[in-house]
Amino acid sequence: MYLSSFDNRQILMVLFPEFFYNCFTKIMSHDVLLRQILGPFKEYRQARPKEGGETKIDEFNQLRTFPVDDISANEFGHEWAVKTVMLEEFDEEIREALCTRSKEEVTTRKGIRVSNEDGGYHSTPDFLQRLTVADDDEEEAKKGEMSSKFLPQFLRFVSMQLESFPSLKRTRPPMTTSWINRLGTNNSNGLHNHASAKLSGVFYFDDYEADVDSAAAQEPKPGDLLLRTASAAMRKNENMGEWCEYVIIRPQRGKLVLFEPKLLHGVVASHRERFSLAMNFGEKNVSFEDPNEAGKKVSVRPIEL
Repeated sequence: MYLSSFDNRQILMVLFPEFFYNCFTKIMSHDVLLRQILGPFKEYRQARPKEGGETKIDEFNQLRTFPVDDISANEFGHEWAVKTVMLEEFDEEIREALCTRSKEEVTTRKGIRVSNEDGGYHSTPDFLQRLTVADDDEEEAKKGEMSSKFLPQFLRFVSMQLESFPSLKRTRPPMTTSWINRLGTNNSNGLHNHASAKLSGVFYFDDYEADVDSAAAQEPKPGDLLLRTASAAMRKNENMGEWCEYVIIRPQRGKLVLFEPKLLHGVVASHRERFSLAMNFGEKNVSFEDPNEAGKKVSVRPIEL
């Protein structure tokens, strides 16, 4: 059967997705990648931390605050705090068990549609509650055991970081929701926030790019988390805003990122499989319709820290 050149290109992109994605993104300007996630603006610029407001241990363990000083800014707040910290003792066996469990989520459970675009997978928001549940099967029990070793360690680690997060004033709200995000080739997470929470976070099981040592990245790359800290509203009769400021977070194995939940954020389209664990703290009376239980309404039990 005769195939047009367009059809041939589609077939090649399916067979060699990463190669074609890399070629495509090299052709695209960085502004185009930013526009896809952050919205249409004439100018994009990286936000600079508040002078004297950065507590930095090393490249990946730091607390930064980003002020919104410009009178044109139309974001929710006047100053945002973003914390990145590494879980140093992230056992390889446990990491593999978590990755395996995450992949099983995709293949055995129905997800829900939230910010995941062009495909992608968002598990139901009770992932950590189900993490230690194992079947009678010996292999499943082993996975559950390894995951249960991770959970107490991880919750202690998160609890320590919450105590020093500025907006919480040393209080520790419970973890109210947690879910797995899985992105495949060309999948992304659109711009959104978690306004009903007191704090939001994401934890990465794996490095995504080889150059993870470049924490202060100068350009967005596939799989990066983008935080939109400030922007200028559209002028009358125009179809784009004047400017937008943003922060780049690059995934790295064992990295925890905490940020204020009203901060708009999204993920640049992926060029290969990418897993992360997302979480919210301090929400009230969370429930959802579980597609795995014929749409039954399920309440989420908070995890005290």
